[in-house]
Amino acid sequence: MKKYFSLLFMMCLLVVGIVGCSSSDEVETAKGETLSNDEYIKEFSKAINTRWAEQEKLEASEDYETEKEYNEKNAEILEKELASIEKNLDKIEDKELKEVVNQYIEGAKYQVEMFKTEDFELQLEHSEKSEQLRKPALIKLVDEYNVVIEEEFQQLYKDFKQQATVINKENDAQSFAEKFAQEIVFEKTTDEYKNDMYTAIVENTSDIEFNSLSYDVQYKDADGIVIGNDYINLENFTLGSKQKIELTYVPENTANLELTLNYLELK
Repeated sequence: MKKYFSLLFMMCLLVVGIVGCSSSDEVETAKGETLSNDEYIKEFSKAINTRWAEQEKLEASEDYETEKEYNEKNAEILEKELASIEKNLDKIEDKELKEVVNQYIEGAKYQVEMFKTEDFELQLEHSEKSEQLRKPALIKLVDEYNVVIEEEFQQLYKDFKQQATVINKENDAQSFAEKFAQEIVFEKTTDEYKNDMYTAIVENTSDIEFNSLSYDVQYKDADGIVIGNDYINLENFTLGSKQKIELTYVPENTANLELTLNYLELK
């Protein structure tokens, strides 16, 4: 009898060992599993349409008593969308698709933070960042990767796309304006009273028309210490136009200038 139980025990150990090895292999296979673009896009499409459906349902039901409660429910809807989108993202191999989806995710996370904070300034800041990231990303996902927008949300998406076009233009304008500031070549001269001044001729080489473009200027000495401030404002900076910049109130011992974009307005 003892021999019987010993044999049975050894057989159980052997079975457990085999099952254990098999389970381990299955886990490794699951970890290495990949998802095609089409499979992932189906998941993404379901997530975005579900999000919009739940938000519309929330609006229609008025199942909230305060603005805070409304915001909390919206944050929950968005967090559920994010969980669905992020779940299998690592399983796709298309790096460009991952990059666009991550841009959408970053924008959606800013939107979650917007709903969670009661600070009005932060709400505006998070909303702006979300718009700049999420909307252009979704347009690209629809146009280039065939994310499906259900019929009932087509008008919402159409409005979304129009806003994204404006956002893309603004993003391009900001990128140009920031790069433009670093490329201005100033000449140090003196005015009629022998005071130092800086001048430059600038040209709008982009395909963007600006009503206004302004920069904050910091004068720095040889040690990099700020010793004065100024500003530059370019009005009606249209395609191909050239304008002259003159900085006349230059502190003594100025070694270099640093320009930072302050404001831009498009035509």
